[in-house]
Amino acid sequence: MMTLRFRRWFHYKWRTLVAGELARAYHTTFSHSDGQIVIQHLMDSIYCTVYTGNDPIQAMMHNARRSVIQEILENIDMAENPRKYEIKVESTENEHAA
Repeated sequence: MMTLRFRRWFHYKWRTLVAGELARAYHTTFSHSDGQIVIQHLMDSIYCTVYTGNDPIQAMMHNARRSVIQEILENIDMAENPRKYEIKVESTENEHAA
């Protein structure tokens, strides 16, 4: 099973995804009831927990796991609020152009 998943990942690794397309895929995945159960589980068991031990490696691992969930949440939010993430770029004319 993992070999098949790796092959699929490798196939799509080189495909260019537009940010909006990726955000919509996250939103579709996590907007259905099963996806909502999964995201709730991740929020309860990892994201909203605090590591209280003394092992710096365990703390780093906990924060790494939280950052993956943060990425999921940001992509879901990006799909739900696309204007929030638009970057406005101003262009100015070069005054010294010949």
